[in-house]
Amino acid sequence: TTDAPPAEPGQAPGSPPGEEDGDWGMESLRGGFEAVNTYFDSMLELMGGRDGVCQYRCRYGKAPLPRPDFQMPEPDGCSSYFLGIPMDGIPAMTKCCNQLDLCYDTCGSNKYRCDSKFRWCLHSICSDLKKSLGLMSKVEACEAVADTMFNTVWTLGCRPYMNSQRAACICEGEDKDEL
Repeated sequence: TTDAPPAEPGQAPGSPPGEEDGDWGMESLRGGFEAVNTYFDSMLELMGGRDGVCQYRCRYGKAPLPRPDFQMPEPDGCSSYFLGIPMDGIPAMTKCCNQLDLCYDTCGSNKYRCDSKFRWCLHSICSDLKKSLGLMSKVEACEAVADTMFNTVWTLGCRPYMNSQRAACICEGEDKDEL
């Protein structure tokens, strides 16, 4: 025998009177869906975006607008893309990383266009090295570093791009926290 009072209709046995089973109200359901949606969006960004396309979009198909109070942050070289490891081997490449940062921080920019300009910048440094020094071994090493840097940004750069776009852009009718 138990000392618990008999359960009311719609109440789970053993739960306190007046408390519905699991308390599944509309607010609880909405919060759960928003949490799952946020988690899903984060996973998509890590894996390269929806359908493999990393593109910042507003809801309902509206184009993002530049955030009026946005202060473009100082570019931080190559460190943000390489797990905090600065690429000191070829200092001229820092210029390319800074240009990539500025491109990502420009509202409405296209990630793949930014990445392509980054690749061109890196390889132009290697090409200049070839013209000025003529040392093929140095040029090959430069091109290997350039390809590694580009491939890292191309593959893992969706999240930094999306974070930059969220900071630089605003979507009409949407709060920043809802993006």
